[in-house]
Amino acid sequence: MDTSQLVWIIVIVVVILVVLGLVLFLSRRRKREKDLEEAKALREAASEQERDAREKEARAARAAADAQLAQVDADRLQEEARNLSDGAQSARSSARERAKHAQTLDPESGDAVPDRAPETDPDRAPDGSEAGGARRDQVRDRRDGDPAGP
Repeated sequence: MDTSQLVWIIVIVVVILVVLGLVLFLSRRRKREKDLEEAKALREAASEQERDAREKEARAARAAADAQLAQVDADRLQEEARNLSDGAQSARSSARERAKHAQTLDPESGDAVPDRAPETDPDRAPDGSEAGGARRDQVRDRRDGDPAGP
């Protein structure tokens, strides 16, 4: 082998090594860019999930506050209902006492003192019709297909 062949072999080996080094450098650079893009996408997704979690927490807090407010309203209405019921009982008792007193003053009047309140049907008006104004038999007829009723 002469020197010129040896020089050409060395030059070819050096060129191959430089090309390999350049290929490795570029592939690492592309991999690094790809990793950076993936990390950016993951950070954006994590940020969006964090924002969604905060919104859900805020909605949950609002729902809890609404439920607490509704409970306070329900308690207040229940207390009001108890007070009204107690007032009705007191008025009924007072009315019975007055009726008894009237009966003792005029025993011949024939008005009997009611021992208890009359039974009331919440679906019926005092005249016997439905609370909406129609009698039960009219409502039943309409359901059966007779729009005119009796």
